[in-house]
Amino acid sequence: MHIPVLKKEVLEQIEKNNNYIDTTFGQGGHGKEILQKILPKGKLLAIERDEVLYQQGLKMRLPGLILYNDSYSRIKEIVQETNFVNITGILFDLGFCTFHIKESKRGFSFLNDESLDMRYSSKDSLTAKKIVNQWRLEDIEKILKDYGEEKYAKKIALSIIKQRKEKEIQTTFDLIQVIKKAVPYQKSKIHFATRTFQALRIAVNNELDNLQKGLEQAYKILDKKGKIMVISFHSLEDRIVKNFFKKSYLILPSQEEIKNNKLARSAKLRIGIKT
Repeated sequence: MHIPVLKKEVLEQIEKNNNYIDTTFGQGGHGKEILQKILPKGKLLAIERDEVLYQQGLKMRLPGLILYNDSYSRIKEIVQETNFVNITGILFDLGFCTFHIKESKRGFSFLNDESLDMRYSSKDSLTAKKIVNQWRLEDIEKILKDYGEEKYAKKIALSIIKQRKEKEIQTTFDLIQVIKKAVPYQKSKIHFATRTFQALRIAVNNELDNLQKGLEQAYKILDKKGKIMVISFHSLEDRIVKNFFKKSYLILPSQEEIKNNKLARSAKLRIGIKT
């Protein structure tokens, strides 16, 4: 089960009997706790892009929950379609759900040998397999640089092109072997494939553009003095959030939380208030 990061800090921002939006419901880590705090009069509009997690959420049958299967990049339209009004706060938890790593079998983790998919939604057509086997060298190198901040982007991209000429790169372990050939051995806490996998996941799911769109629309639909709360996990996301807010306050996880949940290590919670 997914352990929600910065849960206590998020709940401190939630007011009883008010309406909120959880843009990434997942397995309900934050959403269920928010619901408990806002009932009996408050409602939670929860958006979930992944069809499997959406179906799991429906089975929870939680009072006060309105669950919607879509991307938060369409948050304004979703609010209009559900007639959801009087919005006091909107939460974006940008970490991906434990389900994706451990259960989805879609190639999100380099620890399991799975098909190179990496889509949050099966409705999307682009997969990681398509990127590594069909995209041009320059385009692969660009996403590795821009989305993975990978200093060996060119070497890895060249290694991918070389390998796919011989045989299609189909699985996560296929890709790891390709990266291994391109990256010089170094002792590091970060696995040598981490940045490449991050870059592919961001590209497949259009994560950074969707975040920008989601934030812009969230601001428009939020009530005056309402809060946008964003939990980010890497500098690319945090930069977008920081630039969008102009003024915000930052909350970091406690040492105790980091000790109990290693996923919290790189987490940052930024809160902006609509003026």
